[in-house]
Amino acid sequence: MNISKILISFTVIVVIALSSALFTILNMKELSTNTQKIYSHPFHVTRAISNIKTDIITIHRNMKDIVLTKNNIEMIEIIQKVQNIEREIFTNFDKIYENYLGDKKDIDTVYQLFKNWKEIRQQVIKLMSDKEYEKAISITKEEGAIHIEKIIEKINILEDFALNKADEFYNLSLKSDKIDQVITVFILTLLISILIVYYITANLLKIGRVNNKQIHLIDQNILMVTFALDGKITYISNALCDVLNRHKDKLIGTKNPFFFTDEQQFSEFENKIYLGKEYKGEISILINNEQIWFQIEVYPELNNDYTLSSFNVFFSNIHDKKQIEKISITDKLTSLYNRNYFEIIFEKEIRRSKREENNLTMMMFDIDFFKQYNDTYGHQEGDLALKSVSRVFALHTNRSYDYAFRMGGEEFLILSYDKNLEGSKEFAQKILDEIKSLKISHKTSSTSNYLSVSAGVALFEYKHLLNAQEMYKAVDDLLYKAKKDGRNCIKYNSFE
Repeated sequence: MNISKILISFTVIVVIALSSALFTILNMKELSTNTQKIYSHPFHVTRAISNIKTDIITIHRNMKDIVLTKNNIEMIEIIQKVQNIEREIFTNFDKIYENYLGDKKDIDTVYQLFKNWKEIRQQVIKLMSDKEYEKAISITKEEGAIHIEKIIEKINILEDFALNKADEFYNLSLKSDKIDQVITVFILTLLISILIVYYITANLLKIGRVNNKQIHLIDQNILMVTFALDGKITYISNALCDVLNRHKDKLIGTKNPFFFTDEQQFSEFENKIYLGKEYKGEISILINNEQIWFQIEVYPELNNDYTLSSFNVFFSNIHDKKQIEKISITDKLTSLYNRNYFEIIFEKEIRRSKREENNLTMMMFDIDFFKQYNDTYGHQEGDLALKSVSRVFALHTNRSYDYAFRMGGEEFLILSYDKNLEGSKEFAQKILDEIKSLKISHKTSSTSNYLSVSAGVALFEYKHLLNAQEMYKAVDDLLYKAKKDGRNCIKYNSFE
């Protein structure tokens, strides 16, 4: 083979390599574009929608407070609060208009409904100013509540569209995975290289040195371990040793407890691995007395007779992600679940109730005259009171099927399961009694010398569950009745 053929061979290799690189870059760009779309549209839109839904529910609850009070100063304060929330809602509408990829007319519909609601709000405020209290209450509970439900219904359409778009972009990202083609190009390049190996020995030696460098980089940067079938470590990368804070020589050939600290985790892991299947999952490893979360990918190694010989485990540190997930569903002040997590879990618990044929109980609690408490004792004491009350809720919701949420301000909600309404009443009464037993002084309360709460308790039979919005409204109405009838009491009902 003359020099021109060698040059042609090298040219072919270069062209294939460049084509492979270009192919990879284009796919990475496509993946990046889809990821950017997921962030710029669904993420911004769903977050703005969630804020609007939360603010609308808060406004409606504030309107209920307006019609309950006959104190002009308190009513003015609540009205100002409502106006501030309305401004936040309009700001979130601007974000939706800016990022929404669907028909803007859908946004216009929700926007107009919200503007129409302001007219209802003004009508209620005028009636209260004219001391036509019963009319104001009637409009708030009927026309106002119905209008709020319409707004929520329409805005759910925007949210569903945004979530569907997220799925669409995600699926496009998955379709962009063309690893088979990349491998084919690589193999083709390798075959051509073998054809001219006699003439380019020096180059192969150079490539060998590059490969050794890459292996070294993998060892220094990739978290990886190889286990034999008896669980002993046959290989572990220096990068993983650094994470575990252990020397490689002390780990090779040992059954190290680092990777098997949780029996339940290992049981699922073991059942699949010893069947020769690949496995992906999440595990926590105890490192320096701290549980660190990793995502693992396990790839079995097979002998020539296709029997399992060992398995390789690759680790990705997801501890920060896990911490963020925990923060995102937890109320910072009380450590109870927050409203966002309630929105996520409520629909799931409704389906679970039907599937397992268990009656679902909702309990909504509101600290009596908490605004006056803050005004009297200060917000720092108010926060301490919220923490004390929250500990009572946490103490009584430690079963796997109990959830306690801080819905905002001084309002709390519990989801649980009971066979009958009597059991739900006893559950709620224990909480009320224990909160009273805290003996948190509240000298401005007209119902008790100590901090107390009002509660609405609803039991929904699994055969006749309402939809999520109807169930929430039902228990909210019971709480409203408890507050109207003097507070420091429980109103309850069962829905069969």
